[in-house]
Amino acid sequence: MQLPAFPVPDAVPASPDAWWRRWGRHLLRIRLLPRHRALRWTLLLLPSILAAAYYGLIAADQYESEARFVVRSAVRPEMSGTLSFLVQLGLARSQDDSFIVQDFITSRDAVDRLKGRLPLLRIYDHEGADFLARYPSLLYGPGEEQLYRYLKNMISVVHSERTGISTLRVRAFGAPDARAVAETLLQLSEELVNRLNTRLQTDAIANSSEEVKTAQERLIEAQTRLTEFRNRELMVDPARNAVALAELIARLSAELGVVEAQVAEMKGGTAASPQLIGLQRKATALEKQIGEERRRVNDDRDGLATRIAAYERLQLEREFAKRMLASSEAELVRARSDAARQMLYLERVVEPQLADYPLYPKRLSNILTTLCLNLMVILIAWLVLSGTREHGSNRK
Repeated sequence: MQLPAFPVPDAVPASPDAWWRRWGRHLLRIRLLPRHRALRWTLLLLPSILAAAYYGLIAADQYESEARFVVRSAVRPEMSGTLSFLVQLGLARSQDDSFIVQDFITSRDAVDRLKGRLPLLRIYDHEGADFLARYPSLLYGPGEEQLYRYLKNMISVVHSERTGISTLRVRAFGAPDARAVAETLLQLSEELVNRLNTRLQTDAIANSSEEVKTAQERLIEAQTRLTEFRNRELMVDPARNAVALAELIARLSAELGVVEAQVAEMKGGTAASPQLIGLQRKATALEKQIGEERRRVNDDRDGLATRIAAYERLQLEREFAKRMLASSEAELVRARSDAARQMLYLERVVEPQLADYPLYPKRLSNILTTLCLNLMVILIAWLVLSGTREHGSNRK
């Protein structure tokens, strides 16, 4: 097909209308299609013909395996009616965590883990796969990014906010391969949920466990210091020794009072009695012993009062350590309970099934869709060309 030669203008037209009159008629003379009607319609309907040939003769069958699951937690929110009964049965669902699983299934990390468990290249480079649908193909190269993009077309997961159920669909060129990929993705999702639970428990319990450990060390240290004090002072309880010492001082004081009374009586009667000297010596000895016992109690450095104060301080430290340990252990129990309530569970509602017949490609619908789009493009091109010709005729 030879296009007419355009004349080169000698000068620039004075206005756009003059330019159109000079060049428009040459543009309308261009024939983009051959004059033979059959060949012309063949070229116009070439996309539809190619689509019919591909989907009717070349495109390989693709099988789909479908599975459904729900991600739920042990948290029981306040609800009323039938939903309250379902929640009490442990069927409360967690939509946010369902989205986490959904994003993981369609992520590069899932593709990498899937490659480690299944021969993806053998599955999607199937012997009966066509040159466009297989991997690698004309559309997708052999790189990692190309594989990820390819699997995004073969794997889909949709979450229903109304029911909380996520639907996983996997396509492959063999029914067993599609089910194997779906089963492996569900296993990887369960492992992801388990990792989230482990991290949740670790983060929630770590601080409480550390506090319990600190409280235990503090209690052990307090008990050790108390034992060292008892071994050093050779007394189990200084307070009891103080009571015994007070009783001893009281008895000595009572005996001293009796002796002093006898001395006073003898001085008033028979001052030359030989017993008077003995009673006076006894009174002096009692006063000396009472003084020594009181010094044992009141001495600032080694006195019993100082020892009692040190012992009571050690006892208080041990008591505080015991209370701190009890509080920390109670907090650890609460943290474990909260972590248990926040744990996630992936429950399979429908297991991956083995497809009985291929669902893809949808041959007839794809051919009809291509034909409709092809006819729309032809119609639009015809309208544009007709308008251009009419505009050119009016300018002449």
